Amino acid sequence: MPKRQIVRLAAVGLMTVSGGMFAVNAGLIPGFGNGGSTPPSTPDAVTNAVTETTEPGQDQAEPPIATAALAPAPTLPAPIAEAPETIPAAVTDPAPTDAQDLPETPDFTLTQPDLAQPGNLSDRMAATPDLNMAAPDGNEVSQFGLPCGLSVSATAAPAAMVALDIMNPCQPNARVVIEHSGLTLTEQTDAMGLLAADIPAFETPAFFTIRVDGSSETALAVVPDLAEFDRVAVAWEDTRDLELHAMEFGADYGETGHIWQENAGTPARAQAGEGGFVTQLGNDAVDAPLMAQVYTFPRDTLTREGAVRLSIEAPINTRNCGQDTLARTLQTDLDGAVAVTELTFTLPACDAVGDYLVLQNLLQDLRVASN
Repeated sequence: MPKRQIVRLAAVGLMTVSGGMFAVNAGLIPGFGNGGSTPPSTPDAVTNAVTETTEPGQDQAEPPIATAALAPAPTLPAPIAEAPETIPAAVTDPAPTDAQDLPETPDFTLTQPDLAQPGNLSDRMAATPDLNMAAPDGNEVSQFGLPCGLSVSATAAPAAMVALDIMNPCQPNARVVIEHSGLTLTEQTDAMGLLAADIPAFETPAFFTIRVDGSSETALAVVPDLAEFDRVAVAWEDTRDLELHAMEFGADYGETGHIWQENAGTPARAQAGEGGFVTQLGNDAVDAPLMAQVYTFPRDTLTREGAVRLSIEAPINTRNCGQDTLARTLQTDLDGAVAVTELTFTLPACDAVGDYLVLQNLLQDLRVASN
């Protein structure tokens, strides 16, 4: 690794609702609302029955009979002496004498919708008579049909990590704030309002608070293997680009044991007792970003003895030069407590772009022994 100029600074110390049925029930779509056929027209027999009735009080001695039915009958053959004296009951039954006895005409009138309805589909659906079709109050589902609202789950993962699953379907690409044991981070949901993040735990049970656009939820996860690892973190505000460096067992810059963001290691490496790993946390593309780096080191499974030297560095670049910086460090101890130290300092001026600021004596080196 090329030699670089180092500026050293002592520690400062601190629905989907169906849209089709309202049109069916309102008569906008023919052929549906009555079982798949158009409404039948009024039967002729019913129409005639109403037309031929008499007014109340009229002489009812003889039932109204069509003229054609009263025409003289033709001469019958000899065996039949005369026509029957009575008329079948179906013909001689008198017409009803009271208006209330009149047969009711079925009402086949189709109700026409109010064409002067608002153009918004939700408003139109809310105005339909079908109560099951009423539009929901507010935006209750996302464009993908998922229920709105913030939900969070937390699950323990290997190497004392916690897998967070955050869902807020009606808040796509939203800024997310994650708080845990003095560590505060910003992330962002995706286009569906989803976010998955693996967070190193500093306590067990690990308690998380998640905030998204005014809403907040909490989650809790038991981390059974937390006591097997040492954990160190540096967190900062805005785009200050701090870096956490661990020099394992006497390693120098650029060597295998130099663990940092460009040679981060893996959780599997720590579980095998070979060394530690660095986790980069946060999304600096959101407004007012909060970032962090966490170094995890196995406590009881090491295969060698030695020490791990820890340092915090800041490459001076055009977006952080000359800026005041607020940061904090977090470090676990053998008792499971977390020591938090607040930091305030100013990065070198922009004529130092390309140099590194090294913050010394802020973190305790890790002294380890193999088992």
